[in-house]
Amino acid sequence: MKAPSYQILIVTLLIVVSSTVAQGSGTETEQVQKVSEKSNLSKTNNLTQNDDDSVYPQISSSSDNIYIVWQESVGSYGTTNYDIFFKKSNDNGNNFGSSINLSDNVGFSEHPQIASVGNHIYVVWADDSSGEREIMFSKSSDSGKTFSDNIVVSQDSMSPYHVELAAEGQNVYVVWNSFGMEMRNIIILSKSNDAGKTFGELTEIGLGDLETYPKVAANADEYYVTWDRRDNKTTEILLIKGHKDSNDIQNVTQLGKLNNEGIDGGESQVAADADHVIVSWASNIPVDKKYVYISSSMNNGNSFGNNIPLASTNSSNVENILISDNSYIVWQDNIDGNQEIFYTKSNTNGTRIYKPINVSNNVGISECPSITVSTSGIHMTWEDDTTGNHEVLYKRLDKVA
Repeated sequence: MKAPSYQILIVTLLIVVSSTVAQGSGTETEQVQKVSEKSNLSKTNNLTQNDDDSVYPQISSSSDNIYIVWQESVGSYGTTNYDIFFKKSNDNGNNFGSSINLSDNVGFSEHPQIASVGNHIYVVWADDSSGEREIMFSKSSDSGKTFSDNIVVSQDSMSPYHVELAAEGQNVYVVWNSFGMEMRNIIILSKSNDAGKTFGELTEIGLGDLETYPKVAANADEYYVTWDRRDNKTTEILLIKGHKDSNDIQNVTQLGKLNNEGIDGGESQVAADADHVIVSWASNIPVDKKYVYISSSMNNGNSFGNNIPLASTNSSNVENILISDNSYIVWQDNIDGNQEIFYTKSNTNGTRIYKPINVSNNVGISECPSITVSTSGIHMTWEDDTTGNHEVLYKRLDKVA
């Protein structure tokens, strides 16, 4: 077995400071709630409308261009082969063009991620066409009119999965889970500083075993990575930050977890804008009451405030985005007795949170949401089985003055 050729960061991680909030629903905190503009929601748009299995959609935007990728069965429903598809709108989501098959191969392509900056679009996914699982990368430099040939960015890392992506300026950051020589679960980072033309050496982040679900965000010259570290009872959420021009993590001396004592961690999401960083997650325990929490930093991720619970019941698959002074959050929940997609908005420190909206609001199971914000609207996509098979659905919430 060939040894992985990546460098290991022998530095400790960014300490995060936060204060305790009692575990529970959003109504148990002192946060202010406002009713969101539910009347400004568009009609739901079924973007796939076929008999195939269309799952795991992700969304990104640049100006009024909206880009969506997803994983779809090829051939017939229930097939073992899946490809990665792309679709775009040039008019703020009013109309979408035809689907483009980005992977188009004989292997199993899964769990795509997308990021966009200006006219550049970046897409990654996991693929086993070569006989081994790899992380594939494709980009467009003309707002999705054409895409480059697919390249492997995982190099020789072993069995990569849970890939995530972020971009800022000319910088592209890709993180994923992999395995070390002792079959430890590790997190790998790959960076490009030339808009995805080339990628540097692989870098291991973290301390090793039982680390999973890495997420990444980028802002200005810095990037932020969160992930879970699990033991036999609880889950910790960890965070580091680095600089685009350096292979070193910020010079810090102590490892700290983001979630408070008594509040369990779970699969997280991280977003950054200006000097603000926000992390959201759905707790793993208690099993029947998995709440959504947010924690915010107002100083570039050097310290964090309260773990603030949202009004949620049994949540999963939370995503967020941070624009100016607002955070926009979507997640999957059964607040109304069915798995639905919920949306809320808060200010950056979480002291003012809007009442959640049931975005999907149908009889099917709605799951795996994704969110982006354009110049004139908030855009959400998710997978849904109301029609009898999984479809990719889309909805827009128009901004108001």
